[in-house]
Amino acid sequence: MAISTEPTGHGLRVTAVQVRPILAEEESEWNSLMASLHLLGNAQFAGHRIKYVAEHRGRAVALACFSACAYHVADRDRWLGWSDEQATQRRHFVVQNSRFLILPGEPHRNLASRVLSLCTRRLAEDWLQRFGYAPVLVETFVDPVHFRGTSYEAAGWIQVGSTRGFRRDGREFYSRDSSPKNVWVKPLRADARDLLRAPVLPDEMRAYEKPLPGKRVAARLKSTGLRSLFAALQEIKDPRGGQGKRYPLGCCLSLVACAVLAGCKGMRECATFAAALTQPQLSALRCWKDPKTGMFVAPKYNTLWRTASGIDAAEFERTVSEWFRDEDLSPEAIAIDGKTLRATLLNEEGESCAVSAVSHCGTPLFSTRPSLTPKAKKSRQHRS
Repeated sequence: MAISTEPTGHGLRVTAVQVRPILAEEESEWNSLMASLHLLGNAQFAGHRIKYVAEHRGRAVALACFSACAYHVADRDRWLGWSDEQATQRRHFVVQNSRFLILPGEPHRNLASRVLSLCTRRLAEDWLQRFGYAPVLVETFVDPVHFRGTSYEAAGWIQVGSTRGFRRDGREFYSRDSSPKNVWVKPLRADARDLLRAPVLPDEMRAYEKPLPGKRVAARLKSTGLRSLFAALQEIKDPRGGQGKRYPLGCCLSLVACAVLAGCKGMRECATFAAALTQPQLSALRCWKDPKTGMFVAPKYNTLWRTASGIDAAEFERTVSEWFRDEDLSPEAIAIDGKTLRATLLNEEGESCAVSAVSHCGTPLFSTRPSLTPKAKKSRQHRS
């Protein structure tokens, strides 16, 4: 199938216009038409996107593209009322109408609004089938120098403000554009605003909510709270021997608790999170200080794994839950569970531990696979 722009000999009847996503073999032709006829030309759209063609009796009358939304739009964010962290986690539930083109031909005053309505009517379902989740809001930008946004208004869109005259130049960077644009939005469901700024998303959306980057979560950890967490976890009985302990027990367990709270799903991710902490944060957790550099150094994966695998899980759960409640920092607590595997081929001369952490709502947060202890590993190498 190809995108046809040839006249059909029939007059345009707007109620007979239909919209569909383009096929893979039609994309080059879609791109060519957009590049030659649209005021801004075509563009390389990053992330998820769906390109549509509107047809009347087999003839293309309009083209549209919906892609990832803008990262930072102050008026849009104020209208939604979400926080910076919610925007980071839920921005992908907002989709941008990044290109819209009425093809040359017989003019019709209601064609543009008709095509926009047909697109937004099916967009959520198309996005769900293609990418696994459904957006709840659509946005677009209209240049008031050339357009008034009449078609968007007729299709039920809402103008919520304007940009400050910048355009995106890279993933997180913007360069000044002399022409501010009007910002229009269209909720795809009546409760779109309430959903995007709600403390907790519904289950079907929560599964696709993006975790906060470790550095963003780490930035929220204040030295005072870290010191109190260290003091609380330092009271747990240390299962390690008295020799060679570079890091206090409270330091390692505090890092694991904070990393799981940040969304880490394994001890290696916990170690990566720990490495992202600042020097004041590492100091508050009593991390080891390198005498050569004078810098605090976060414990590595092996240190965290060995420490977490030997603690009393019930005592850890109780201590962390009480700290969360006293500090009012998290809506849920973390439970750590450990298993010692015996009588296996890998444990003829040693023991292997598996460690997992689970939130109180029942969602597994991380689990470490059983691995050989140093003693068992040496034995296995000797046998081979």
